[in-house]
Amino acid sequence: MKRRYKALLASAIMLCGISVMYSPAVQASAQQIHVSDPAELLDALENAKAGDEIILKEGNYQNDKWTGKWAAFWAEADGTPEQHIILRSEDAEHPATICGVTQENKYALNIIGSYWEIRDLRVCEAQKGIFLAKSEHSIISGCEVYNTGSEGIHIIDDSSYNLVENCYVHDTGTVTAKYGEGVYIGSAKNATDYGFECHYNTVRGCRFGPNIAADHVDIKEYTIGNVVEYCTFDGTGIQGENGGDSFVEAKGNNAVIRYNTGYRNGCEKQLYAFDMNVQLDGWGQNTKIYGNTLYLDTPDCYVVKGWNCSAQVSNNTVEPAECSCNGNRVMQVEHYFLGGDATEDGVLNIDDAQFLSKYLKSEQLPHISGQNADMNGDGILNAVDLTLLKRKLLQGDTQEQPVISLSFTKESAGKWRLTDGLGSRTVTFHVKAETGSTLNMGWGYWDPNAPSDTEGKTGKWFTLALGEQQPDENGIVEITVEMPEDATRMALEVWDFENGGGDLDKDTVKLVEVLT
Repeated sequence: MKRRYKALLASAIMLCGISVMYSPAVQASAQQIHVSDPAELLDALENAKAGDEIILKEGNYQNDKWTGKWAAFWAEADGTPEQHIILRSEDAEHPATICGVTQENKYALNIIGSYWEIRDLRVCEAQKGIFLAKSEHSIISGCEVYNTGSEGIHIIDDSSYNLVENCYVHDTGTVTAKYGEGVYIGSAKNATDYGFECHYNTVRGCRFGPNIAADHVDIKEYTIGNVVEYCTFDGTGIQGENGGDSFVEAKGNNAVIRYNTGYRNGCEKQLYAFDMNVQLDGWGQNTKIYGNTLYLDTPDCYVVKGWNCSAQVSNNTVEPAECSCNGNRVMQVEHYFLGGDATEDGVLNIDDAQFLSKYLKSEQLPHISGQNADMNGDGILNAVDLTLLKRKLLQGDTQEQPVISLSFTKESAGKWRLTDGLGSRTVTFHVKAETGSTLNMGWGYWDPNAPSDTEGKTGKWFTLALGEQQPDENGIVEITVEMPEDATRMALEVWDFENGGGDLDKDTVKLVEVLT
């Protein structure tokens, strides 16, 4: 039996270990081009074609002459899925340095095209460091980007499915602090020269700071599905200009911010760990923020801020624990119940299989949901669970929606305040009370768009009666309500609590869980 389990585990791990989006290039007929001075690098970039591997010897590659683009070095070419164009240092331990002349002038490296790999370079002394445009499936890996007047790395102009990994970005915004982001994805709504569709890019395993003047990662409006994960943030030097006051700012839709570690390091200009903004109607929505570890120094720094931005926030470890979330549509989640959802992000996909396989190989993980990953319900995570999960994924059985356990706080005896962000949701309460008792209960919600009782203003609290409720034989009362679409805040309250002998203490009534 053990031999069979090992075989199942091996096959499942092989399947789950496949990476499609960022697979290395197949250099079937690669041409290696060794360069040792700026002129040779300019020539190699100007004539770059699919399959080229441009290898830089250690040294400084500096150019202040006009190249046809506002960049010290640039290329406009496409690789292919089989043959990427690679630009790298000859020795990763002794990297080459690509630079402009001043931190006010030009981009250091401007790459226009898809299927590039930019690896193990230092990039500095320019207005912007690496500028990646009209690109898909490109990789920026192992680069150090620093001493830039504005952004460090900019992914722009309809660039999607790109990866920035294991880079070290620091000392940005040295000339213009409000444009000093570490990684900038997309364009602001008033841009006219670039396409806005920068979707499904990933920033992974990067180190940010110190002295990044603005947000460490800025995900702009019009973008979809960008991910920031496994990064480390040092808030030292954030300047707070033009809203640049957080580790990550998300203005697009369906962004995912997970498994990062952030240190505010006493930076008074940093007001939030993660910030969301609605720049345009319909944008800045459905952000998922989970599994992050944050050291924020003061309870006055918010974990998340996002007014009118829908978000789900869960499983973050925060010091000090008093740090809170601020946002009328920010839903704070305790747990997702979804068979196979090992990452506990509310979605069933290949990430869950990869997580479970890593767990079974004893690799350290930021978080795993044992309850969700236990596919056969035997209380043990093993190869059988991985095989069942693999089968579910291969069959496309991934449409099931999670049951979400919601955060709540006790406001007073018999009264609880619920998380925001519950508009349009069905909400179920499980209340525990003495058997044989009767509870007279009600609930309420805030609708910011309803006409108020004050003339000329909007926003009103609605209170609805639930009537008398009797606990079942286990002392549980189950109550289900439907939240209106525009509702934000919500509360549940016990108005009276009694049995045949008279009134009972409302403080003994417990709200066990809230589900949606």
